[in-house]
Amino acid sequence: MKRILVTRTDRLGDVILATPVLRRLIRSCPEARIDFLVRKEWVPVLRFPEPVRTVIYDPELPVGDLAAKFRAEKYDAAYVLRDESPVTKAIYRAGIPFRVGPYSSLRSFFRFNRGLLQRRSRCLKHEAAYNLDLAGRLPGGLRVQDEDPPLAWVETSDEAKHLAGRFLSDHGLLPGAFLVIHPGSSGSARYVKQGALQALARALLRKGTPVVVSGGPAEEALIEAFRGEAPGVTLLGSGAGIGLDGLAEVMRQARSVIAHGTGPLHLAAAVGTPVLAIFPPLFVLSEKRWGPLVHPRSVWVPEVTCPEKFRCAGPKCPVYDCMDLFDTDSALRTLENLHR
Repeated sequence: MKRILVTRTDRLGDVILATPVLRRLIRSCPEARIDFLVRKEWVPVLRFPEPVRTVIYDPELPVGDLAAKFRAEKYDAAYVLRDESPVTKAIYRAGIPFRVGPYSSLRSFFRFNRGLLQRRSRCLKHEAAYNLDLAGRLPGGLRVQDEDPPLAWVETSDEAKHLAGRFLSDHGLLPGAFLVIHPGSSGSARYVKQGALQALARALLRKGTPVVVSGGPAEEALIEAFRGEAPGVTLLGSGAGIGLDGLAEVMRQARSVIAHGTGPLHLAAAVGTPVLAIFPPLFVLSEKRWGPLVHPRSVWVPEVTCPEKFRCAGPKCPVYDCMDLFDTDSALRTLENLHR
């Protein structure tokens, strides 16, 4: 049996957009066992069946120990979807014979023997497509291409489904009858000011639509502010005790999810829920590269010409703050169209 290692050891959204590679490899190498190396916080939504096994990446583990761990597994191939030095170095030291990854630094040209020069910052295609390009290189010189759109893959436990169901029942929420607003962005994206999303929540409540406001452990104050500004919303923070996998299952039951272009947006898309995705006009954060892999979907981007490519210039920018162009009435119309 062939043994394949796939690595993506950064943020939740990046990991979710890497999961189409697992589907590709299952089809291309049906006899192989596939290990997916990720950070431990994402494991609850990556409970895959055979032949995929989720393996926890410990960033504190010395490179030599990580290399020994890889060597003991006797991997035949490694697909490094993001060139992170400790992981790439360990794969090279482990002597894995077939090593695929992006040529993104000088060291990568030495550590990968089946690399690709991708230049992802040019945003010519979707992040999932860049990942699939790497997975298209197979041992023996074979290459494969998917004709279908890539689909993200999230799996949770029966316990998560139970906890999510109990949360909905305790708050009188019916499946398919409520919306989720995830206002945070964890600093990974430009965001719409909370006042605009609070106004959207109030408008939805006036229409009789229940609203769940979700947030991670570092966003408790953010979501708590909705309680005062949009009385009647249901808060789903870390105190709810249902975990990331429980959040995924709540999102699965939602009519739609409104979120910035971050991990929770991709989580909602991966469980098949329609989304209203909020993106800034920055080139490297474009919807073309980071858009949610779900249909139906709607994407809001300020209708401005952003002069920056890599980061917002702030008040110095002539179109600052373009994110203030987010309009409650327009958002409501968009949601109505999304739900048809």
